[in-house]
Amino acid sequence: MPETDRQREGRQRAPSAKPDGLRERKKRETRQLISNIATKLFTERGFEHVTVDDVAAAANVSKMTVFNYFPRKEDLFFDRSDDVQQLLRDALDSRGRRSPVAALRALAHELVEQRHGFVKMTPGIAGFWKVVADSPALRARTREISEELERDLGRMLAASAGAPEGDPIARLVAALLVGAWRVAFRDALHRQRSARAAISPEVFLELLDHGFTAASAAARGSPYA
Repeated sequence: MPETDRQREGRQRAPSAKPDGLRERKKRETRQLISNIATKLFTERGFEHVTVDDVAAAANVSKMTVFNYFPRKEDLFFDRSDDVQQLLRDALDSRGRRSPVAALRALAHELVEQRHGFVKMTPGIAGFWKVVADSPALRARTREISEELERDLGRMLAASAGAPEGDPIARLVAALLVGAWRVAFRDALHRQRSARAAISPEVFLELLDHGFTAASAAARGSPYA
């Protein structure tokens, strides 16, 4: 059979698929390298004592390259907020017949079972958050990220249940869950510092489950419970 225009276009474009994949991988690797180096410098010297120029020089890239990946200096330190959003979105999208709150509770338990980085309690994690505690700029950014997550989770919950974007019950549930995570994480972090060794993330989960119970009660009678 003669080759069609569509087949010819596909054949001509096919060789570029692999380079595109390689290019994206290189971009991810560069982003991670910059973030790792920045975190190391911030931990060693303190956030306020490290400039973007310092990070660029240590990573052997230009200052513009750093800003291409991280629009704000604080984003060099908090580089995984998008990963948190994606985990929440995936849990709600794949919830099946479970309620939104039940799906998010299951996600929290899965993260603990997997010993995921977001629930680890180690001396290294304590060191990371000490840098935050010592920096007014990072503390402020932490509050902003928490507010952004609360807002976006409320929207995700509403979308998952087919409710209006500004549904106040969705906002309430989101506020309770984000607040519970923050309190449980801080409590586990405090315990870890006292123990001076890694502690089980089940300590974190025990308190977080109380937050899920409160969120379920607040959502009773709604499509989120």
